[in-house]
Amino acid sequence: MARPKWMRKAVAAGREFHVLHQDRQAHNARNLASTAGVLLGIVAVVLSASFVPATPYLLVAPWLLGMLYFSIFILVIHECSHDMFFYPADRTATRPWNRRFGQIFSAPFFTDYVQHWEKGHLEHHLRPCEPDDPQDRDPITGWPLAARLALLMGMPGSVLVFNPSNQYGFSWKRFGFGFLGLVVPALLSSWLIAWHAGVAILLGMHTLQILNLLKKAQEHGGGLAQAPDPLLRSRTYFYPLQRLTSPFNIHYHFEHHANFRVPWYNLPAYHAKLRTVVPLELQDDFFHHRYLAQAAGRFPPLDPSHIYNTSPLPRPPASAPAAR
Repeated sequence: MARPKWMRKAVAAGREFHVLHQDRQAHNARNLASTAGVLLGIVAVVLSASFVPATPYLLVAPWLLGMLYFSIFILVIHECSHDMFFYPADRTATRPWNRRFGQIFSAPFFTDYVQHWEKGHLEHHLRPCEPDDPQDRDPITGWPLAARLALLMGMPGSVLVFNPSNQYGFSWKRFGFGFLGLVVPALLSSWLIAWHAGVAILLGMHTLQILNLLKKAQEHGGGLAQAPDPLLRSRTYFYPLQRLTSPFNIHYHFEHHANFRVPWYNLPAYHAKLRTVVPLELQDDFFHHRYLAQAAGRFPPLDPSHIYNTSPLPRPPASAPAAR
């Protein structure tokens, strides 16, 4: 089935926000400074165990660390998989530089960067939610999602069972780097700072997996797999905690799939432009505030005939402000 005319316009609308059109030095400075900020946040949370009692610390710190870990995945690992975390002067060095950063930051999370991100994330964009999609072949919602979240919150260590990189088989190299990058720092923190610092470092992995499951449900759950066009299998979602639990604009997911070479900081501007392109009667299908309904699997399924029989919005006059 041919791509809807309005979707072709939506893809074209992202060209001005493409990473190759950004100032290289400003782009690199923004990403490296943001990464440094996230790493400092992790260090600050761990060090705070030296003066925060164990009970309140363990109620809060694993969630804070998990959100910061998730930020690393979105800002560094995810952007590296699109070759746009670091943008060198020599374009031929783009892939090697991004692979290097991606492997370094994936290692503590027992993640196979090359298989699951450099290769797997490209497969995800080409065929989202299809059987050969290694990242989102079956985004769970409703009671299966609730059961998985309950298990992650109630059974320490269960996060290793659901590690997406397990699908590539056991790897001593991946296990060794994960042990050195996460378990050893946790043990050292328990010894040098406080026992509960090390526990929080490990439990933060559970928060990371919880946030990732909720992200998948919002982005691709709710029957989106049935859409005939791969670019129609994602949604942008808004909710009160999005800046904390969907860091670096990852909730602008329809935009990201429409043009995956738009860097994270340009996604809000791209979204504003799409508001003038996506037909009004379809915008609630792809830009929504029904976070709980989507997580519960109660979001109405897409109607392909409605999508394909809808015309694009007319281009607004040059003097008119873009819709928000």
